[in-house]
Amino acid sequence: MLVSADRPIPRIALPVRRAAPIDLCRVTLWSLICVIVTGTRADPDLWGHLKFGLDMLATGAIHTADSYSFTADRPWINHEWLAELLTALAYSPLGPTGLILLKLSVIAVVGAILWVVATREGAHPLVRDVFVTGTLFATYSRLIVVRPQMFSVAIFCILLYLFREWDRGRRRALWIVPALFAIWTNLHGGWIVGLAVLGVWAAGDVWESRDLRRAATLGAVVAASLAATLANPYGIGLWQFLAETVRPARPEITDWKPLLEFPPAVLAIEAILPIAAAAALWMGRSRFKLPVRDLAVVGLLTVATFRVGRVDAFLQTAIAILLAPQIVAWLNNLRPPLRASLRRESAAVAAVGLAIATYATVIGVQNVRSIRVEGYWIPDKAAAVLLRDARPGARVLTWFDWGEYALWQFSPAGILISMDGRRETVYSDRLIKDHFRFYDGAADMVSYPDRIGADHVWLPSHFPIIERLTAAGWIRILDTGKSVVLARRGDPIDYRADAASGPNAFPWP
Repeated sequence: MLVSADRPIPRIALPVRRAAPIDLCRVTLWSLICVIVTGTRADPDLWGHLKFGLDMLATGAIHTADSYSFTADRPWINHEWLAELLTALAYSPLGPTGLILLKLSVIAVVGAILWVVATREGAHPLVRDVFVTGTLFATYSRLIVVRPQMFSVAIFCILLYLFREWDRGRRRALWIVPALFAIWTNLHGGWIVGLAVLGVWAAGDVWESRDLRRAATLGAVVAASLAATLANPYGIGLWQFLAETVRPARPEITDWKPLLEFPPAVLAIEAILPIAAAAALWMGRSRFKLPVRDLAVVGLLTVATFRVGRVDAFLQTAIAILLAPQIVAWLNNLRPPLRASLRRESAAVAAVGLAIATYATVIGVQNVRSIRVEGYWIPDKAAAVLLRDARPGARVLTWFDWGEYALWQFSPAGILISMDGRRETVYSDRLIKDHFRFYDGAADMVSYPDRIGADHVWLPSHFPIIERLTAAGWIRILDTGKSVVLARRGDPIDYRADAASGPNAFPWP
């Protein structure tokens, strides 16, 4: 074929597939939340929860008689036995990493529900990510530790999701709720909050619909859910136990303090989602009708959270899931122009996104390998190890915050303790009050160790009762500078620096 010299050669345009644009906002969001949720701190009760679970694995039975404390004066109602068993199952093959993966699995359930809710409300991808990561951040303080309460947060989210399914016409969805409560009852006492929310939501739905058929269905679901809580090793005894012991007044436990007594930084985090929801409701007041039942649930949880701060995760997830239509619509309208400027197909943006994602991955992998032990309450592991090796079979009066670490360390040596974080599940109210009066240095409590039959006292060095005890004839047999071990008689325990060696990581040692 001849081509004229003055005629241009035709060019064929080949399709070029461009790389997907890098959304730096979304990469940053997910990287940040990855770093946050993979970080894990030890809770003072973690040693006990794991120990009880491991004992269940070893014996194949739930303990009803306490074998760790010499002062326990009531039958042991272990209402968190299933959570402890799951903890032990996760720990046995993988150690601390297994516990972290268990926690991340629970967070994944919460995140998946939030993702589905936002998607069904038509959230823009960036808005969906803000909605999910923002809610996870708001519940961060309840999900950073491995404890039975994390299961309550996940199950509560499932409960709220089933409420939404009912609204979408899936009437059979609510019949999953009784089975949910049968499981929840054996995991954590938070099911009481869930049952109250179910009752308020159902009553509000009946009030608004005035439909007898709906009322009959919801009434049956509530009744079946209440009956399902009897599916536990103690039957109605669990109800009796909770009726006697559940109360908001627990000033010695940080989580049980009123919300406004939390540190300012925590309050700032707590306020983010409620403020966003309030703004969304105000801006969308002409477009959305807020169901009274949902408002009643949020109101109930708001009052509960102001009285008992640990209810905050329930409030945050209820705001996010029940008010999702308003929040998502508001966020969709607020997508900043900056998002478009950052979404560029450029090497610079790609490099920044890659660097952020790489950093988050490295930190996340490191976080999954260990559980940090930090905080004002940290046990004196040097004293624990030395006391364990030197005084097998002893009876030790312990500080409340160190109790479950103490039983983890001491029980293999046959050492019994006087107090731990199980509180009213094994101790009477009188015994708990006596211990705290002793810790505070009450003059009439100097004889308390003798009255309960303790032959050793192990307390933080700054406790005022220590000087009173030494004046009454107790001998310092070990002083590490952080804690003191006192005894009525016996040789001093030599301090060894290597007893405190090793990283500050669970189980320590």
